[in-house]
Amino acid sequence: MRFAVIGGDRRSAALAELLHADGHRVRTFALEQAALPPEIGRESCLQGCAYGADCVLLPCPAEKGGYLNTPFSEESLPMPRLLEGLWPGQMLLGGRFSEETLSAARMGKLLPADLLRRPEVAVGNAALTAEGALCRLMEHSARSLWRSRVLVLGWGRIGSILARRLQGLGALVSVAARGRRDRAMAEALGCRAFSYEELEHCLGDMDFIVNTVPARVLSEGMLCLIRPEALLLELASAPGGFDRELAQNIGLQVLIAPGLPGETASRSAAELLRKAVYAAMEEMEE
Repeated sequence: MRFAVIGGDRRSAALAELLHADGHRVRTFALEQAALPPEIGRESCLQGCAYGADCVLLPCPAEKGGYLNTPFSEESLPMPRLLEGLWPGQMLLGGRFSEETLSAARMGKLLPADLLRRPEVAVGNAALTAEGALCRLMEHSARSLWRSRVLVLGWGRIGSILARRLQGLGALVSVAARGRRDRAMAEALGCRAFSYEELEHCLGDMDFIVNTVPARVLSEGMLCLIRPEALLLELASAPGGFDRELAQNIGLQVLIAPGLPGETASRSAAELLRKAVYAAMEEMEE
């Protein structure tokens, strides 16, 4: 098979290596600053990379603000222009495509599939994100997680896995969740559970606060209740769970770390994506 790997972070670079090791022909574009073996082709233009490819692989997430996600390149490529450079019939795989991109891809007779919507990727990515979050918390604080009071905002895939990992390290874990069922599950697993409206009563006690919710769940008033020694870790994409600039201006310690698997476990993340790529391609061919 012939693959075009376009844009992305360390996960994309590692995925290109894995596919090449499997015996496929791999060319890349907008990855010029990534460490890649010399056997993998680096193309200077989009069309040269995509020409003749059976499958075009975009990053996870594929786009930011309507542009291709290219942290390892100076390229600034609008998604419509990217799609214009591809050929009808090509498979287009990536993560978190916008509805506009999906619609335009189908109109261009491409075959798009969102890898992050596949359960094996979504769950595996959550586990890698939780592990990376633990690394960030331990790296950036003089406190141990053992016996520390940690608040996890959100009880989705990442939040629920992270809460269990924190418990395993001896942390005193609290969870904030909107749904009563989620709060009941958190309590059944040994966590304290709060609604977002109840957080004002516990924020001042926390040593670590980790947000997994891509929506503002901490108000400006709530931020003022957090102790300056506490560490806030933002895992969610924009707009995030709190006003980052305000939090920093009032003296809080803030870490911004969306897309953690690309930083802390790029090889494992790429292995997840490789399996998903093969599965998606097989389903399209049936």
